[in-house]
Amino acid sequence: MAVYNNSKTVKKTEYPDKFGKIWKVGQKPEYPGIYECKACFYEDVINRECEKFPPCSNCTGKGKANTWQLLVLAQDAPS
Repeated sequence: MAVYNNSKTVKKTEYPDKFGKIWKVGQKPEYPGIYECKACFYEDVINRECEKFPPCSNCTGKGKANTWQLLVLAQDAPS
């Protein structure tokens, strides 16, 4: 679960469609942010330099095939 302490820097999405897609390991992410593993609910940060979704580090070696779903979209602050 993502947690924050400043409601002025975190806001409700204007783009709910971005949060519904399920991403497979190896796909190229469209957005940087915090993603949740749908197999174990582990959260991981995917940054702008990420070329493809990695396997979940929490599921690795446990035989689980995981997918990812966007929880928190990272955006640059308006200047």
